[in-house]
Amino acid sequence: MKRRKFLFRTAATVALPVTGFGAVQHTHQGNADSGKTGGRDQLFKDFVGMTLQEHRDELYGRLYDEYLPFWDHGGYDKEYGGFICNLTAEGVPVDDEKFIWYQGRAVWVYSFLYNNFGKDPAYRKIAGKTRDFLVDKMYLGEGRWAELVNRDGTIIKGAEPDADVYGWLFAANGLAEYYRISHDEEDISLVKESIRSAMKAYDSLNYLKGTLYEGLRFQGHSMVMIRTITQMLTYHRDDALEKLLDLHLDKLMKNFYNPRYRISNERLNYDYSRIAALETYMFLGHSLETQWMVMQAALLKKDQTLFDHAKNNFRRYLEIGWDHIFDGWASEHYYVLEGEGHGAGPDYSTKTMWAHMEVLIGCMMIFEQTGEVWAIDWYKRVWDYVKITYSRGAGAWEQAVNRRGEPVSREKWGINPMRRGNYHQPRFLMLNMLSLDRMINRISEQEIT
Repeated sequence: MKRRKFLFRTAATVALPVTGFGAVQHTHQGNADSGKTGGRDQLFKDFVGMTLQEHRDELYGRLYDEYLPFWDHGGYDKEYGGFICNLTAEGVPVDDEKFIWYQGRAVWVYSFLYNNFGKDPAYRKIAGKTRDFLVDKMYLGEGRWAELVNRDGTIIKGAEPDADVYGWLFAANGLAEYYRISHDEEDISLVKESIRSAMKAYDSLNYLKGTLYEGLRFQGHSMVMIRTITQMLTYHRDDALEKLLDLHLDKLMKNFYNPRYRISNERLNYDYSRIAALETYMFLGHSLETQWMVMQAALLKKDQTLFDHAKNNFRRYLEIGWDHIFDGWASEHYYVLEGEGHGAGPDYSTKTMWAHMEVLIGCMMIFEQTGEVWAIDWYKRVWDYVKITYSRGAGAWEQAVNRRGEPVSREKWGINPMRRGNYHQPRFLMLNMLSLDRMINRISEQEIT
């Protein structure tokens, strides 16, 4: 089938009845191929060049044959538990520091792996030992966490007055997933304490005291908040958390979203009003990542309007950030208008791996939920780019490349050039494998009936 004819024929395809993200039910009505057994599989093959199962196998290999073995070289600390993320290309540690973000994220990754992919006791052990290191060595009480420790847990940096609460929220996110293994009330209590303390700190006028960001509001904070709460509410009802979820969804879609320019601002004043100098600025990576997390929350809430708003934002941000000359997505800065020290449009100088993972998660989610062909067309384009720039056959993919696709350091963000990511890569692989599984299973069910 010729591509142009295919696009013309399927342009009106809007939706398919499908199972929602995770265990949530969400239905779209009225699709041209909704009654055709295997129609979704054929559509995927026409665009991506392989069946749903073939791509699922491809992602499985990337996870089990590349990513997971990489961390056995020393990134995972078998003696003490926890993860060291400053590593050589072969996975050998270059220091012995353990940062709060990467401990909480690792607990989530290996807990999610255990919970959703065969319950392998080896992954439960890694999740449990990392959880114990995190709680025993980095928890400071009252929902607060040390930011940085040595390999044995000796504190290098505690919860300083100028520390952000991202790490506390990542700890909560990891423990929320680990609770599904442990069923230990201590874990769920630590999650709630961490969320409460993070929100108390964030709501202070002196938040990030002494920094350039003191007292500001951040899209990224609300983003991590809704992600953590949405996942938790799928198995643990809590009225206070539901209200907090609604609050931050509202802030993301009504305050951070700027209808004048149809972008999302990354930072706002304490009262959620716009910062005049930043009104035309968008941090593309967070803005797009936020939208798939909002879509996930919308599925939980069965809110079609919210889902569609986030979906449309996602598509817009993807399209305006794409580099049509060299390919890849401008993952960081976007300005609507030219200003002092910057031009108008995307900054293509740094294209991050993590942001491309968010594109792939969101595109697959939209395709699963709606069947819209633009999503899988973009998925193919982004996945092809990822394979030739970031993966390069390595276990832990390159963190960033320049406009031409050559690896670059992210030291300008204060990130060690030797750092290897232990979160976005496996999260993409696992979430999309589950999405593919659901679509494959629906095809099997259609064939049986």
